[in-house]
Amino acid sequence: MPVHWGRGVALVAFTVIMAAGGCAGASHGPRGRVGLPTGPAQPNPTNAPTSTSSSTSTTVPKSLPVPAPIAPVATPALPGEGVWQPAPGSAETGGYAIYTTQLRPAPGFPPSAVAWIDSTAARVSLYAGSGEPSGTWPHQGYVATADQANLLAAFNGGFKIYSYNTGWYDDGRAAVALQPGYASFVVYTDGTATVGAWGLDVALSADVQSVRQNLQLLVDKGAPAATADAVGAWGATLGGVTNTWRSGVGVTADDDLVYVGGPYLSPALLARVLVAAGAIKAMELDINPQWVSFATYVHPAPDLTTGSNILSGMFYSPSHYLQPDARDFFAVFSRPPGA
Repeated sequence: MPVHWGRGVALVAFTVIMAAGGCAGASHGPRGRVGLPTGPAQPNPTNAPTSTSSSTSTTVPKSLPVPAPIAPVATPALPGEGVWQPAPGSAETGGYAIYTTQLRPAPGFPPSAVAWIDSTAARVSLYAGSGEPSGTWPHQGYVATADQANLLAAFNGGFKIYSYNTGWYDDGRAAVALQPGYASFVVYTDGTATVGAWGLDVALSADVQSVRQNLQLLVDKGAPAATADAVGAWGATLGGVTNTWRSGVGVTADDDLVYVGGPYLSPALLARVLVAAGAIKAMELDINPQWVSFATYVHPAPDLTTGSNILSGMFYSPSHYLQPDARDFFAVFSRPPGA
């Protein structure tokens, strides 16, 4: 198996949920929301983002769903563990498009970041890097200044596509041919997205805008893959260690997306957090300390965009996605009213 050096030689891990859909031979679209596994509400941890009651319960109409707390994987739960906090810059009419929390994969382990994105209020775009894939693409290198006013979040892609020969497709053409059976993050022309095995759960259709593949599914039918404990099947790590920064993205039964990213994760522990966050299908994205990255953004003034990482220790600053970079990534934008 070829050696994976992350996005050069580095590290990653965090969770996001977002509405999506799509399967071979079927149209995609949001299904009824069933919510995340529930758990007891906890006080907010000192290092968790906070919001005022006026912004969450008085000023903002509650027409967008608020995800239920995630049941803790490690018990007893830490204060605020698994309890969602709204991303300040994601306020939309009727609620928030993005929520984040933290969750430990096992007792004694550091927490991973988890985020939830409502696709009725947000849309996803795949960005090519300035160096990979080759060629010129509609969205490439960084989020252009003209698009930053609507930027809610951005997060890392997968392994180097030419090292692993994993499929990459956008705007009607493939940089690398899509591989049957590979785990695929599929973005549709309406900005919704889903995760599935190519040719089994998802397939090319007129409404597919982008496809980013990486290895096999890490979670399928709401359970970790049988190979989750086969560490060598999930990419090479710096120093050959089992536990490192890892990231992954999944889709829930209600068609939302989940992104998980954090330190000291094995493939099996990453799968455990994805499942706890509600993923029924999920894939590993990039790994090793340099490459796991998820940032949310606010717009305090016209033509001013600033961001925050959702977990301390992430290598890149939020400005990473606002300036040219060689590797591909995903950006999340607010959805125009009525779109």
